[in-house]
Amino acid sequence: LNDDVPAAIQENILPDVDLQGNNLDVFARAWFREGMAKAFAHVLIDFPRPAPREDGQPRTLADDRAEGLRPYWVLIKPECLLFARAEVINGSEVLQHVRILEHYTEQDGFAEVTKVRIRVLEPGLVQLWEPRKRSGKSKEEWALVDEWGTGLDYVPLVTFYAAKKQGLMLAKPPLLDLAWLNVSHWQSTSDQRHILTVTRFPLLACSGATGEDSDPVVIGPNKILYNSDPQGRFYYVEHGGAAISAGRQDLQDLEHQMAGYGAEFLKKKPGDQTATARALDSAEATSDLQAMAVAFEDAVAQALDITAEWMRLAEGGGTVELVKEYDIDEQDASGLQALQVARDKRDISRKAYLNALILRGILPEDFDMDEDWEVLQEEISDAMARAGLDLDPGQRDDQPPVNNPPSGGPSDGGDQ
Repeated sequence: LNDDVPAAIQENILPDVDLQGNNLDVFARAWFREGMAKAFAHVLIDFPRPAPREDGQPRTLADDRAEGLRPYWVLIKPECLLFARAEVINGSEVLQHVRILEHYTEQDGFAEVTKVRIRVLEPGLVQLWEPRKRSGKSKEEWALVDEWGTGLDYVPLVTFYAAKKQGLMLAKPPLLDLAWLNVSHWQSTSDQRHILTVTRFPLLACSGATGEDSDPVVIGPNKILYNSDPQGRFYYVEHGGAAISAGRQDLQDLEHQMAGYGAEFLKKKPGDQTATARALDSAEATSDLQAMAVAFEDAVAQALDITAEWMRLAEGGGTVELVKEYDIDEQDASGLQALQVARDKRDISRKAYLNALILRGILPEDFDMDEDWEVLQEEISDAMARAGLDLDPGQRDDQPPVNNPPSGGPSDGGDQ
């Protein structure tokens, strides 16, 4: 939260933003996750319907505060928003009509009955429609059961788009391709399991037997296999196993592709740039996840503004700021991979590898390689002791073996 969020909202609303015990952090996480999974998600900033005053006078803000009435947020899943219509007013898209499918529970004796209704939202108006049976008709029909005014000249619904907006309430889920990869992985896993089941059980075959042999072949302990053909034999037929390796490789390729797909959201994507622009600081580029965070900041700010208007706060609802420093440059990622490969092949020393990690900011600047080397040797010694191993009993514990010096230790200044 930034400092411009009013104290009344911070103290009275955000600790229990949905009247279900969830604070803003918990609620916002669910909102963002829903939008990430389904391309967009909505929040309705609602207000309890107040009862009329006994003296017949119009209700005031003091009446709402005396009764503890306050706005609250409701997460609306995309599949529950049945219809929406908007108009462009003064250059902005303004909702004019929204229909939301709601499920609620009523007590019926000792049982609970789940029922449905449709909430219709228009500027300044709320309607509730429920299925009712009409006299003389067997089928239920939707009937208006209640309506009331809101005092707002707009629909208090905020939509967070986690993907590029393709129209009103229309966008492609950012993880849709990953979901299809997951389906492929499930199918390949199923095939691989079936192949393993087949190959684990060899088939008993017989050569030389004829269809005229009437006696059935009995296989089991203390049984003798008989074949009337002197050249006949019994043998097992086993799978060659090539399909197992191919299936295993397919699963590994899919898993690698899925892991790379997730990393794509962290890579900076500056878009169309000139050669001069590409020479500028890469921090100005924006990853997909950063773009989602910026859009989510705007959505939360809109919800705070509507909350402030429900509470009659003139200063507005304020703003929020999310952490957005989590991108990975594609060049940095490939460079790290090249460093790891070079280290695995012993093309560079451990000291050179750690220095490269420090230069890239992965390890802190005050990282002590000598101290880390000592801790690493202690871990190796402990592991060997637990395994009951001693590679050089005559060697002191604080010195490496003479004939096998460690490569890239803190005293090793060159390549090993």
